[in-house]
Amino acid sequence: MKQLKLVLIGLLILSCNSEKKEKISEIPDTFTKLTSLVDAFAENIIKKGNSNSFAVAIYKDGEMYQNYYGEIDKGGNNKPNDSSLYEIASITKTFTGSLVAKAVLAGKISLDDDIRKYLEGDYSNLEFEGQPITVKHLLTHSMGLKNKLTKGFEAIRNKVTSGTYDFKTDSYTMDDLLLELKEVEVNKKPGTMYTYNSLGPELLAYILEKVNKQPFKRQMNTLFKELGMNDTYLDESIKYKNRLINGYKGDTLAPIDHNPVYGAAGGAISTLPDLSQYMKFLVDNKAEPWVKEASRLLFEDKEEDEQVGYLWQNMGFAEKEGYYYSKTGTSNRVQSGVLICPDSDYGIIVMVNNTSDEALNDWVKLFFRDIEPMLITYPKLNLASIFRIDFNENPTKAYQNFRTHKKDTLIYDFDLRDLNNFGYDLLNDKQNHKAIEVFKFLTEEFPENANIYDSLGESYFITKDYKNALISFKKALELNPDMKTSRNYIKKIEELKLPK
Repeated sequence: MKQLKLVLIGLLILSCNSEKKEKISEIPDTFTKLTSLVDAFAENIIKKGNSNSFAVAIYKDGEMYQNYYGEIDKGGNNKPNDSSLYEIASITKTFTGSLVAKAVLAGKISLDDDIRKYLEGDYSNLEFEGQPITVKHLLTHSMGLKNKLTKGFEAIRNKVTSGTYDFKTDSYTMDDLLLELKEVEVNKKPGTMYTYNSLGPELLAYILEKVNKQPFKRQMNTLFKELGMNDTYLDESIKYKNRLINGYKGDTLAPIDHNPVYGAAGGAISTLPDLSQYMKFLVDNKAEPWVKEASRLLFEDKEEDEQVGYLWQNMGFAEKEGYYYSKTGTSNRVQSGVLICPDSDYGIIVMVNNTSDEALNDWVKLFFRDIEPMLITYPKLNLASIFRIDFNENPTKAYQNFRTHKKDTLIYDFDLRDLNNFGYDLLNDKQNHKAIEVFKFLTEEFPENANIYDSLGESYFITKDYKNALISFKKALELNPDMKTSRNYIKKIEELKLPK
C-alpha cells in the first residue's frame, strides 16, 4: 500500500499446492515459529524508541495470535492489555459502511439514490452539471465538494485536534450539519474524484436512521453484538475514559479524540480482542452476502491511486494473496490499521499509541515490511524474515542458517526483494557497512542477479568506496545491459574525475 494512506503494500498470495500445504501443516509449531518472529520484529522496533507501545493481531488459516509490546507511558511499566480501549478513529467508517451494505441488500437504500431523497428542504446546491450526489458518492469520498468540511464541523475538529474541545459545552449536531449543508459548494462532478472527508459517513448515518427507523447508535451497537464485539463503543470516550489508552505525539500527551455529529466517521473505541474478532469474522464469513457487499470495490480514482468500497480503502487484487481490502484510522493518540485478505484467509491488525512521524513510520514498517510478508508465505516460513532477525543477532549465524534452509522449499520460502530491501533498511539507518555485508552475501548466493550487484554498488558509493562501486556497477551491467541505475552511477563516478 501507500505510506500512510496506507499504501506501502506490495501484497502477494500463497501459491503452494494443496498436497504440499497439507504436509507443511503437519510440521509441529509452525504457527508458533511465525509468532515468535512477529514478537522479535515488534520488540526490535520498540527498542528504537520512537513508539510507546504496539498492539498486534494476526489471523491466518483459523489461527489467531495477539500480543502487546512496550509501555503505554514510557517508563510507566504499564503494558497494554485486553482491557485497554483504543480510539480506532476512521476504522469506524467500515462499520457505518457495513450497515449501508445491509440496507442496500434489504432494498431500503439504492447506491444510486440522490441523497436529497432523504433530506427535507431545498438542497438544490447538492449537484454539479445535473449530476446529484448519491449514496455511492458518500461511501466513496467522491462527493465533489469544494471544501472537505463545513465551517462548523471544521471548527469543532480544530478544537479537538488542539485539545481545546470541551465535552460539556462544545457541540455540533446533525441539525447544524443539515443547516450548513445548504451552503456547501459542489464544484466537481460527483463520482469523478476522490477527496477524503468525514461528512459522507455522517450523512449516511442520518440516512440509516431514516430507513431503519431507529437511532444510529443503537444500530451500531446491534452490529457490534452481531460481530461478537462486546467491548466496543460508539461515542463513549468520556464514559470509558479510565480504560482509554493514553496516546502521544512524540513525547507530548495528546488530547482525547472526538468525532462530531453521530461519530459515524471516527467515533468508536475498541479493544484488541474485539478488533481481532471483527477481523476473524470478515475472513471466516467472506461468503456472507453483506460481507461480500460491504467489501466490494465501488470506485477507483486512478490519478490519486485510490480504490474505495463501502468506506473500505486500498482495495484490489495482488499477485499472490488475491483480493484484499483495508482501512486505517488516525486519532490524536492512536494510529491503527486493519488489513483483510479473504482469498488467502488472513488478516492483520497493528495499533501504536504515538502519532509522531517517526512512530508512524515504524508502524508502517512493522505492518507491511515485517509482518505481512510472513503471512504471505505461511504456512511456509519466510526465510527472508528469519535472516533479518538472525543477522541482527549474529551475521555468521544468519549466513549459515540461510544457506542451510534455502534449498528446503517444502518448509521455507522467500522473496529476494525482501532481502534486498533489508540491505536498504540498513543504509537508511546509517548502518552502511552492515548493508555492504548483506549485499556482498547476496551476490555470493545469487551471482546471476544484476539488481543485487547494483545495490552493492550503491552501498559502496554511499561510503565513497568508488573503486568497488565501479566494479559492482559494471558487473550489474554485464548481467543486465538495461540496468539504468548502474549506468547512471558509473557516469557520476566518472564525473568525479578521481585520481587513478
